[in-house]
Amino acid sequence: MSGILNTAISGLRVSQAALRTAGHNISNANTEGYTRQRTEDVARPEQRLGSAGYAGSGASTQSIARITDQFVLQQLRTDTTNFNSLDKYSGNLQKIDRLFADETTGLAGGLKSFFASVQNAADDPSSSPARQLVVTEAESLSNRFNTLYDRLADIERNVIREMDSLTVQINDYAQNIADLNQAIAEKALPGTGNDPNDLLDQRDEALRKLSELVGITAVQQGPNTVNVFLGQGQALVVGTSANQFEVSNAGEVTVGKGQRRFDVTDQLSGGQLGGLVDFQHGVLQTAKNELGRVSMAVAESFNQQQLQGLDLDGDYGQRLFRDINDPELIGDRFVSGNNAAPDDRRMSIEITDISQLSASDYDFKILDNTNNYVITRQSDNEIVSQGSLTGSYPQSFEFDGLKVTLEGGSFQGNDTFILQPTKGAARFMETRLSRPEDLAFASPVRTNADTANAGTGTISQGEVLSKVDANGEILPAFATDGQLSPPLLVRFTSETTYDILDNSDPANPKHLEPPVREQRFVPGQDNALFGEDLGQTRVTGDGARLGLPDGRTAQVGIPAGDPAQPNGYPVEQLRFRVTDPQTGNTSTRTVVTQPNMSAGLLADELSRMPGVSANAFTSATLTDFRFDDTSAPFQITLNGEELLEYNGGALSGAVPDPQTDPVAFQDYLAQRIEENDNLQALGFRAEAAANPVTGELELRVVNSSGVDIDVRLEASAAGQNHLSVNDSTGNPDVRLTGTGAGQQSQVTVGGRVDLVMGEGIELQTAPSDSQLFGDSDAEDFAPSAFLGYQAVIKGQPKAGDSFTLDFNDDATNDNRNALAMASLETAKILGDGKLGLSDAYGQLVEKVGTESASAKSNRQAAESLMQQTQTLRDSISGVNLDEEAANLIKYEQVYNANSRVISVARDLFDTLLNSI
Repeated sequence: MSGILNTAISGLRVSQAALRTAGHNISNANTEGYTRQRTEDVARPEQRLGSAGYAGSGASTQSIARITDQFVLQQLRTDTTNFNSLDKYSGNLQKIDRLFADETTGLAGGLKSFFASVQNAADDPSSSPARQLVVTEAESLSNRFNTLYDRLADIERNVIREMDSLTVQINDYAQNIADLNQAIAEKALPGTGNDPNDLLDQRDEALRKLSELVGITAVQQGPNTVNVFLGQGQALVVGTSANQFEVSNAGEVTVGKGQRRFDVTDQLSGGQLGGLVDFQHGVLQTAKNELGRVSMAVAESFNQQQLQGLDLDGDYGQRLFRDINDPELIGDRFVSGNNAAPDDRRMSIEITDISQLSASDYDFKILDNTNNYVITRQSDNEIVSQGSLTGSYPQSFEFDGLKVTLEGGSFQGNDTFILQPTKGAARFMETRLSRPEDLAFASPVRTNADTANAGTGTISQGEVLSKVDANGEILPAFATDGQLSPPLLVRFTSETTYDILDNSDPANPKHLEPPVREQRFVPGQDNALFGEDLGQTRVTGDGARLGLPDGRTAQVGIPAGDPAQPNGYPVEQLRFRVTDPQTGNTSTRTVVTQPNMSAGLLADELSRMPGVSANAFTSATLTDFRFDDTSAPFQITLNGEELLEYNGGALSGAVPDPQTDPVAFQDYLAQRIEENDNLQALGFRAEAAANPVTGELELRVVNSSGVDIDVRLEASAAGQNHLSVNDSTGNPDVRLTGTGAGQQSQVTVGGRVDLVMGEGIELQTAPSDSQLFGDSDAEDFAPSAFLGYQAVIKGQPKAGDSFTLDFNDDATNDNRNALAMASLETAKILGDGKLGLSDAYGQLVEKVGTESASAKSNRQAAESLMQQTQTLRDSISGVNLDEEAANLIKYEQVYNANSRVISVARDLFDTLLNSI
């Protein structure tokens, strides 16, 4: 009878446990994170009834289990992390999007108004109200940059404050999880499977809420403990111990305990904290840098244009905006890492080329235990500079339009720095001019064409390219206020050649030092007079073997038609060292001259080298004419062409008598040269005139192609006929004398080559004291060819036409520099010459807008995924009230049935007692 009773009692206990569990589920149907539980029942051991076999002894509740799926829980944490990250990222990104895109707060409207005021002033450069408007709009534009920076800084401060608040919550959850690990371990019954389910639910919910704040990975350790790690393995919770988050004022996140902390900013991913870190170190940083780059471009481009002009008082312009390389700014463009003491490193960062400037920060690291350094651009992780520190400061590196100079201090291995050339630039944008008269709307250069010019050549108004050289020093042309030093005269020596002369004394123009001679002119095209390369240099052919060097004598008594005398030019080695201005890489190219090589052939060979332009010409002056006997075989030849006409074996009557009319005779020779097609094809021209110093008659012969000039005289016996040839350089004359019929006296005049070399090209000759170019070791061997201004001549000038370039004395109504300022609105001055100011800002607005739209879309998708996973989790682990109600009925019926068994057992027992 006891067996029946015990079996029924076990059933009651199982039913009670089931009813209690169902009631617990129903009570927690709305408890966040609660996991549905159910009883796990097993049959009690059977009892042997003798030969009848075994009879069951009822049931018992083995455990109360949670209905959960750890894979679903992990997926829910992942989806929760992703959604919360995108939610924070998208919400903050929309703030910047609205800030930049709004016409009233963004930069586009400010730029538009500023450029409109400049264009308006360019239309009437003498108008004070128009000038004042430019100053007012410049101040407004500066304020707009300052305000945008301040708004971005406010957003960043709010982000950091929110990050700090989040870390407090993270620390609380981390400690809560550690405490729950300990509580679960204390309450769990080892080996029974009976776990504190409600504590497990609390821990899972704490993990889920922690995943809202930061991306985590939960790893089970043993049956009762969960360890929590950040995305890349940094421990947050280990057993019953929890590390703590901290956020610096700069938004750097560390984790650890006490002084032992690790920077995990780059390891964070997901969750609200990860979204804020991604925003701060991503779009927000890019926005500040790009805004700074645009502000620098505006300030630098306008400042440079201002410096190239003249103001209303006739003075050279001053900077409109604060100098982007202000000494107070260049030393504040880097952030030191956690470097060893002492904290004495001093560094400056100058902007050298705004067109090469990127919107990225840079990591500067000195490798551990070495003096080697590496500078890496953060935007694409590309190494832009590397090398060794000399230990002697200052030491500079140049890359991406920057010049980084280590000024001094204890630079050593394992030092790290973040270079931030553009980050705070918009904050320091400032208008420096307040007087409208100081706006430099005029150009300092004025050009003019001589009213007596016979050709149709025209010269442009002229423009200033730069007032300073490659080293930032003022160029000689602008060194003296109120004048162009020196004023220039462009004089055409033929229809296709010209010289540029110093016109300080208009009555007596002189060659420049170094001279600019026999420049080529192409009719019908724009011909720029000067180079525009800031680092361009000029080498002037000035060697000891040029022309008619000392010791050159005439060949006497040679038969007509014999080859010309060689020019005597030596074999030399010309080594061009080429430095790439972008990479700093160097290469060497060598040209070896041939013996007796003409200047023209050498110039052709040198001009084939990239960055090198060679110009050759040859000149000779015929003087000291004495012709006592002009009968046959009297003849003068130039490069094989006879200059004297004969009729029937006697001089033509068209030939003036050199003795009685020497002026007419020399004019006749000049005309014969100018009219000879073969000589013209070789580039010859001639001019007969009196020497301005001695008054002696001269016939100046010039070959603009650089071929050798071969002059010959055939005449009666010596002493009766002769002429002298010189090369106009001070070398001794060579006299040609008559030696009789069939015999010629001949001399060859060699030409010279002038070189113009681009930036980064240097010439070294071997021997160093070149017979063609002079001493290549001399300090002034290759002076700068950059004058700082430019003018263009086109059309068809005639020989003798001239043009002048001088200082602009009356600049009141000159608007050329103002027009250049207005053109900066569309000028491609950023992105390696591919972006204008509005383009760069437009790209920033577009990038932020696109990123904002994408983040919003991704947020919606992430929210949908999280909700789907939450629904899946609820379908597995959530409480279903209908199901629980059915279970209550079922468990009640079981309970009642077991109660009936007990009642039957009691009746049987009573009957048995009554029968005794």
